This record gives sequence, C-alpha cells and structure tokens, in this order.
Amino acid sequence: MILTMVLALAGEAPTLRQRLDAMPRPVATFVERRADCNHWTGEEPYDAPRRAEIERAIRDLGCARIEEDEVRIRARYRGNAAAIAILDETADLPGID
Repeated sequence: MILTMVLALAGEAPTLRQRLDAMPRPVATFVERRADCNHWTGEEPYDAPRRAEIERAIRDLGCARIEEDEVRIRARYRGNAAAIAILDETADLPGID
C-alpha cells in the first residue's frame, strides 16, 4: 500500500504486481489463481500429453470452482474498493508475468 502511494506521488503508475502486493493476501492469491486458470483453459490440447498437462493444471488450480470462490472473495472484501477494482480489472487476465 505504501509503495503504491509513493509511486502515485512520484507520478508513476504502479505495476500490476505492485498493486497485487498491496492487496490483502487472499485477494492477490485469488487473482493469480484465476489468471492461471484463464491461461490453462485457453491452451490448445494438441496431443495426449499436452491434454493431460492442461487437465492436471486445471484440476490442481481448482478452476472448476473459480466462480464460486470469486463470489466468496467479493463478499468478503465488498467494502474494499481497491480489492473489488482489481478483481474487476483482472477478470480476463491470461496469466501474470
């Protein structure tokens, strides 16, 4: 949070990573997980080993319950405008660098 304020005062926009680091840990973790789910669900299963890799990643990340988890995290942080904004902004993000 302090880093975000310092960057704002310096006229520099914080990176997504910096903004996530300023979020409550459950929000940042969810955003990263959802971005990974977006990435893996968009991958091409061009052969059996690749299909297995994709299915394993999707299973391990718990992508099947990502929408339910988002409802819970939004409810938990409904009073935190910055958290809700980052959830909105990163809805379709296909991974985080």
